[in-house]
Amino acid sequence: MTSFVGRRHELARARELLTTTRLLTLTGPGGVGKSRLALQLAEQSRRAFTDGVGLVELADLQQGDLVAQSVASVFGLRDETSRPVERLADYLRDKHVLLIMDNCEHLVEACAVLISKLLAAAPQVRVLATSRHVLGTEGEQVLRVPPLSLPADEDRQLGEQQVGTDAVTLFAERATAADSTFQVTEANRDAVIALCQRLEGMPLALELAAARLRAVDIEQVLARLDDALGLLTTGQRTVPPRQQTLEATVAWSYHLCSPGEQHLWNQLSIFSGGFTLDAAEHICRVPDDEQHGVFDLLSGLVDKSIVQRSHPTNDQPMRYTLPEVLRQFGHTQLAASGDENAVRSRHRDYFAELASRGEQDYCSSRDLDWFRQVHREHANLRAALDFSLTQPEQAPTTLTIAMQLRPFWLHSGYNHEGYRWLCTALEHATAATPLRARALSTASLLAALLSETDKAKYLLAESRQLTSQIRADEAAAEATLASALLAFADGDSDEALRLARLAAQRCRAAGIQGVATESLSAATVFALGIDDPTAGELAQELLSLTTSQEAHLLKALALWLVGLAHWRENNQQAAQEHLGQALELFTQSEQPLVIAHCLDGLAWSAASSGDYYRAARLMGAARTRWKRNHLSLAHAMTARFGADRQHFVRAALGDSAFNAAFDRGANSTLEEIINYALGKRAPESQQTAPSAASALLTTRETEIAEHVAHGLSNKEIASKLVISTRTVDTHVDHILHKLGVHSRTQIAMWISDHKGLS
Repeated sequence: MTSFVGRRHELARARELLTTTRLLTLTGPGGVGKSRLALQLAEQSRRAFTDGVGLVELADLQQGDLVAQSVASVFGLRDETSRPVERLADYLRDKHVLLIMDNCEHLVEACAVLISKLLAAAPQVRVLATSRHVLGTEGEQVLRVPPLSLPADEDRQLGEQQVGTDAVTLFAERATAADSTFQVTEANRDAVIALCQRLEGMPLALELAAARLRAVDIEQVLARLDDALGLLTTGQRTVPPRQQTLEATVAWSYHLCSPGEQHLWNQLSIFSGGFTLDAAEHICRVPDDEQHGVFDLLSGLVDKSIVQRSHPTNDQPMRYTLPEVLRQFGHTQLAASGDENAVRSRHRDYFAELASRGEQDYCSSRDLDWFRQVHREHANLRAALDFSLTQPEQAPTTLTIAMQLRPFWLHSGYNHEGYRWLCTALEHATAATPLRARALSTASLLAALLSETDKAKYLLAESRQLTSQIRADEAAAEATLASALLAFADGDSDEALRLARLAAQRCRAAGIQGVATESLSAATVFALGIDDPTAGELAQELLSLTTSQEAHLLKALALWLVGLAHWRENNQQAAQEHLGQALELFTQSEQPLVIAHCLDGLAWSAASSGDYYRAARLMGAARTRWKRNHLSLAHAMTARFGADRQHFVRAALGDSAFNAAFDRGANSTLEEIINYALGKRAPESQQTAPSAASALLTTRETEIAEHVAHGLSNKEIASKLVISTRTVDTHVDHILHKLGVHSRTQIAMWISDHKGLS
């Protein structure tokens, strides 16, 4: 991101308002700098909010009913409830956070309703919104963002002074970025000031003008700009003057592009959340008489600062974006050209192909790449689904895309969104086809996982009725897995196990390997839950299957279940080995829900091995991860495994030591707890000098402090060390005094911090 320039007065005023109001809305025309001001304000205010700052970027979201989900995802909450607003409000209830909602203008009603509910439920939450229009919410404080400050005409003779105004400073910085030799000098100062005044200090307009210095000098930019603005603002008397200036500057930049670049700019406006070169080359077309291809034309738009590019990370391809104001301008041109439907159809087909790879890649070594690509293109997939819904003849395509994204919905925390898309598409695609039958069974499964039991049963019944009329083997097979989940929800675990095993057989026969693997994993979970003797055998069968598939995510699931089976069999070494391998694979796949499962499993195994401090700490870490997930059915399926473990560990440690260890785990970062769970050393910057304990405590005191941290009483420590209880009492008093603490809990926390207690 480019540097932030000026705005000292606006920042001071906004900081002041944030202390007295709970909703501050920054308003102003597009391109005036609302988003940049909000981000800078958030950065300066971060320390004032103990639970942090959450940024929600709404420009690429077109669905108002997904606003709550978008906010929730910023806080790590998965989309696993049919009541996302209530879930989000409950999470934020005791949080002290600043929530930034950027670009609310096209979703004003949805944003206003959500903000009102969050502010009512969470008294320590403050909201900073940016919008071209006020939100109209009770208690809203509005701060209009003006253009950047300008030098006055009468101040030109002051020489260097006016170079310090915000508009001139911004232009100078961006001009230097375009042409490294550029400087504001005595010779060009008047032209720079005149250009900034002509553009009325609008930041985006200044940046577009500065980009032209790659081709011409400042005097030529000013001359051409004067001609263009005089022509383009004629007849726009109903538009506010500053908005006329920005729109005219964008139009001027557009007309300075070659016809091929203009044509590409128009087409790029259909992307949401950015795009790759591959997507642009597959979707965009160049005119027949254009000598350059998409790559060359895109490079030209980047050089002109129309398109922005991000540097790739972690082997990801280069990604490009159009600033929102420029995207909207391009979309207007595309709609006027009559080409919009054709371009959107190619866009839909390109991303439908990405979705179609899901079922195969899910059960292969390509699974993580597919999940990551779908996550990056989530906004584009939403746009493709939305467009298909506007085309009645494309209703089956909508169903297909929504259904093929099933692994993404399930594993990436978007169950409710997937369920929503499927239900909406089913309303449009009403023909009695195998596709509709399969979509009904998939929707039923998602509804069951969302604990929408009645709706799940209704959808399942409709799917079964349809499969009784037409042949739809895939639908019938998946419906069996949905039936298993519903049987469990109704409290019949034996029937759930029988149906899950049957579903695995039917899905294999129908050729849907992903659902077959899920069915086998569900059967293993149900078997473990009722201590069925086949649980270990089922887990090993699942591990063999996923190993042969070379899938990362599904193999991690299998390793987790094998680990739990070993734990149940009291083979703790094997349990911890398999659970550790599962945790490493789940970490690669960035799956917080199943990471919580692994932490729970490692905690139960530690408890069975007598390492109660480790167990309590891992339990605390797991609880924190569970708070961000709300798949009540999935949690119910596994929670019974270790239902009594926490009480057991608490009794073994005592309340004080248990709470200390539990809280330490709960407050650990994900990286910290994974390193701890896997027995890895923390990075050197996070380690405490090994001499810290010995510098304060004697060898015997350190030994006793470690036993205290593990929850032993003074009497138990005396017995273990073969010394008198009175001697232990004296040592504990000395330890408390030397460490400057007042409780055994604080001793445990100090030892954990300074000795890497495990």
